[in-house]
Amino acid sequence: MRIVVGVSPDESGSDAVALGAVLSRLLGGALTVAYVHPPTVDYPSVGNVDAEWAEFLRERGDATLAGAAAQLAGDWGIVDVERKTVASASVPRGLRQATADVGAAITVLGPDTGGRDGRLALGSAAQSLLHGGETAVALAPEGYRETAPDAIGRLVVGFRDTRAAIALTGSALELAEATGIPVHLLTVVMRSTRIVGARAGRDPERAVMDSLVEREAAAQAREIADSGGRLTGEVVRGDTAEQAMGRVDWHPDDVLLVGSSRFGTLRRVFLGDTTHKLLRACAVPAIVMPREPGEFAEDLAEESAE
Repeated sequence: MRIVVGVSPDESGSDAVALGAVLSRLLGGALTVAYVHPPTVDYPSVGNVDAEWAEFLRERGDATLAGAAAQLAGDWGIVDVERKTVASASVPRGLRQATADVGAAITVLGPDTGGRDGRLALGSAAQSLLHGGETAVALAPEGYRETAPDAIGRLVVGFRDTRAAIALTGSALELAEATGIPVHLLTVVMRSTRIVGARAGRDPERAVMDSLVEREAAAQAREIADSGGRLTGEVVRGDTAEQAMGRVDWHPDDVLLVGSSRFGTLRRVFLGDTTHKLLRACAVPAIVMPREPGEFAEDLAEESAE
């Protein structure tokens, strides 16, 4: 299996490289570091400006890829790294091309350059790949280059009482069996809107939320029992994504695994609104799987076991 890491000459690129290294250790995957630059013209111009611009882009790309390779070798001991440069007017399109060219299963991205507080920050490239990409998308939180563990210690699976979430859990268990790490179910129950008027008080709202939490907790309990004790789980609630995610018992070596929205195209990534909000509040790396991830995850598990 091959993992493409989208790199850039900044700290975001270093965060992506760190996550790529951690996932390579987890999955046993080979790494390709990919740099996307604007296309150039191939005809002469006055003052040789176009040639100079092309040379600048080449040098910057080479330096960025060399820096990523040096980080992988120096920090992670990974020396067998493929370097790839793609000319494209669109970074997401260029990364899709790089992923297709090498047959990668996962595309790794760093946070948006405006990201802070150690959370995921979804920039334009991530937004594009999370709405129609054909491969899983892995997202590094801001500052991950400084906090990345030596290895992933737990898979946290976003879980709801749906067939898709149950299938994703099964895929996670297959991956866990191949890698020897535990799987933890996480269900987040958020208030989507105010249910009753202010004069009626909040007791009816609490009753509805309590009912939702009980239902999801029961679904989790059934899944845990069916797994024969291979799963653990927790249900958290909150008025906002930030509040709910702040109540999760995160471990520093976690990675969050979530599925695509059921409204997305089959076998592609499509991020739902709730998942989008939760990712923006998340402080650990996340992997968003394509719709119908069963065969995809089985391939990951098989290759991780080799």
